[in-house]
Amino acid sequence: MSVDGYRVLLDCRRRSEILRAQGLGFDQIADIFALYHDVGPLKLHRYARGLTGAEAVAAYNDLDPAGTAALREARLYVFEAWPGSERRPGARALAILARVYRTTARRLVTDEVYASYTVRDRDLIDRADHRHLDSHQHRHVPGPEPVRASMEAEAVYTRGMTSPVSVPGLVPGSALVPALGPGSASSECAALLRALGVEEADVKRRDLLFELALALGGAPAVVLLRHLSPPEKDRLVAAVRTPGRVDAGTVEVVEKLTAHCRRLDDEFGPETVLPIVDSQRILVTGLLDKEVLLPSLRVRLTHTYAQLSQLAGYLHYDLMDYAGARRRYEEALEAAHEVREPALIIYLHTCMSWMAIDQGKVGLALDHAYAAEGWIRHCRSVLARSVHMMNLARVLAHDGRFIDSERALDQSLKLVQRPPDEADPVYLYWCTPDWMQNHAAECLLTLRRFEDTIRSAERTLAGSTTPALVRGQALLYYANALTAKREIPSAVARIRDAARLTRTHTSGRLPHAIRQARAHLRPWEANKHVRHLDDELLSLRIAAHVKDDQ
Repeated sequence: MSVDGYRVLLDCRRRSEILRAQGLGFDQIADIFALYHDVGPLKLHRYARGLTGAEAVAAYNDLDPAGTAALREARLYVFEAWPGSERRPGARALAILARVYRTTARRLVTDEVYASYTVRDRDLIDRADHRHLDSHQHRHVPGPEPVRASMEAEAVYTRGMTSPVSVPGLVPGSALVPALGPGSASSECAALLRALGVEEADVKRRDLLFELALALGGAPAVVLLRHLSPPEKDRLVAAVRTPGRVDAGTVEVVEKLTAHCRRLDDEFGPETVLPIVDSQRILVTGLLDKEVLLPSLRVRLTHTYAQLSQLAGYLHYDLMDYAGARRRYEEALEAAHEVREPALIIYLHTCMSWMAIDQGKVGLALDHAYAAEGWIRHCRSVLARSVHMMNLARVLAHDGRFIDSERALDQSLKLVQRPPDEADPVYLYWCTPDWMQNHAAECLLTLRRFEDTIRSAERTLAGSTTPALVRGQALLYYANALTAKREIPSAVARIRDAARLTRTHTSGRLPHAIRQARAHLRPWEANKHVRHLDDELLSLRIAAHVKDDQ
């Protein structure tokens, strides 16, 4: 590093400390430095952290999961100079540097550089988000409820109305394109155009993607569209423009998008995914509202509509909107009965049973569990049986029938060990031995088998693909078991780990469960570990109702 370069770094380090004292995060500081220093975003974020090249490289090599310590200081400077240098930073390198700089990998490259990566690399860059490591990075606080397609809007589409009558959630004249909120239309469109400018260089294709993304919920849908090939996008646009043009290929594309929506929820949480799912429901409603539609395609679309409604119900449930969840679950159940799909009917009753337990309605939960039981003999899916038995174990445990609960729990864990086959629906992809251990941990906690709860939680946490919400739940079951054993420091550590996940995942149930776990620590409020936990929960804005969630 030259003398001038070192002088600049020292100045940035001093300014960064002052700005940090004012409560600014590293991302905000990097944005301020961009006004004064004509360098790339990778160097700006190093300046914001106040690191020399050698210090950044040392931190990188400590974090490198391959343990190869492959990055050298000179190579870092080459990366920072791109595109004016001979080598572009790889997506994996950006992901590690994002952790060093406590930011997102996407912020470390310009739009032009980002566009030069492959779809696979862009997905890796998009997923690398380490802002939760920045103590001054505020957790996302939801704004006003976004405009979503209402039941009235769906009814209007079903009747084929495309007049300029004002309908909540729809652009006048089109029942397929959700309207952007009045205060956010320009910003949302600008964000979407920027994202599409990176994704697609061809102007005509970009216009096509713009129309398609609007029909699927706006900018968040861009990630979803990456999973479609150009011909598949063309088919979907044709369906958006002319709903009467429905063939097997179009239905297959819609089914594919529905499956990917579930994976998006694992990564981003319900606030991001719910508008996309609602938009897809409107699209499928429009496709079903055609008098000329082959019976086989109608069955497939109705099944897709039922799946989308179930997913929408779950997303509402995860946001603790129980009324909205119940409405979507009931719509899904009606569609599932129409196509007589036993596995989906079982799954829907199971979802409604889960929600009833969370509301303290054990009798209603039992009703749904027994309703699912009646469809078991018509279902060939082993995974559906395992999910049902796990839910039955949970409900029976809350009903105080511990012996019956343990019997159902054992049966569920045995069933999930069997390899899945063609009879198991795609939407039960999450039903794996590791994930089911998380549900087992909750059941065992209710049964007061604390050592078994800890073992089940540890198995879930050891899984390499465990999503944030499931990881957070397992940590809290672990914490509650430790609290029951009076191992307070260890319990606090698990709650703290779960709380940090709320910085990147928008679940409403997770903060609620954290407050409940903290309430169990009330007898130890004077403990220094608990006091430090309270400080961190306060900074994450999830400690306001500790006394109310006992």
